[in-house]
Amino acid sequence: MLAALLLLLIGSADLVRPRRARRSAAQIIAVVWLLLVVLACVGCGVPFWAAAIAVVLAGAWLLTTTSREQLRQSAGLWPVAGLVAALVLALAFDRTGSSLSGFVVDWHADAPAGALRTLSLPTLALALAAIVFLTESGNVVVRTALHPRVPEPVPEPGERAELAENDSSVVSPSADLRGGRLIGPLERLLIVALTLSGSYAIVAALIAAKGIVRFPEISRDGVAGSKAEYFLVGSLVSWTVAIAAAGLLWLSVQPH
Repeated sequence: MLAALLLLLIGSADLVRPRRARRSAAQIIAVVWLLLVVLACVGCGVPFWAAAIAVVLAGAWLLTTTSREQLRQSAGLWPVAGLVAALVLALAFDRTGSSLSGFVVDWHADAPAGALRTLSLPTLALALAAIVFLTESGNVVVRTALHPRVPEPVPEPGERAELAENDSSVVSPSADLRGGRLIGPLERLLIVALTLSGSYAIVAALIAAKGIVRFPEISRDGVAGSKAEYFLVGSLVSWTVAIAAAGLLWLSVQPH
């Protein structure tokens, strides 16, 4: 449950952060986090100390993945490495899932037969957390990996305000690749669903189709090759995040 709570805190914060003014985003994040902690502690019986650890780690993620240039450059991929380490430790040592109690646990026990009853509550919570994380937080991971590789173009006077509003965008400064912010989350969710269902051939076809669709744009890049590198690095990082999420969910359903 600790891994699920951590991913939910990070994912919910990243969903709000790019779209709101700084003060408004902070207020919304605080309210959402409070609700999630109450649900975890009161509704699922997660110890307060475990929820506090998740809040601290999620706060560290927000501080080190800020959209401000100087902090993003100094942090690099260390926040991602720290998150991976925290998830590994949570999976290895967290035992809160074996002693859950509360109104959420009672609701799950009384749910009609089906997927809700077939999957354990920790697995369902982790699945929800993975979906939330893969939407915008996955973009944050990709953006962090891509930032040093693509030089920022000098915007036209009329474009500066728009670029300032979209500073946290995951996509390339090139207008040709701006669909990546929407394509990325959909692609990651599809890869996770197809991987867990064992449809590996469809996953391979999806990856190949993306390369085919992007090939005309990349081929126009000429000898510079910056767009091709941007596409390859971004796609590989995005696929890695999706496969890691699928692996996390697969581990959660294995008998311990």
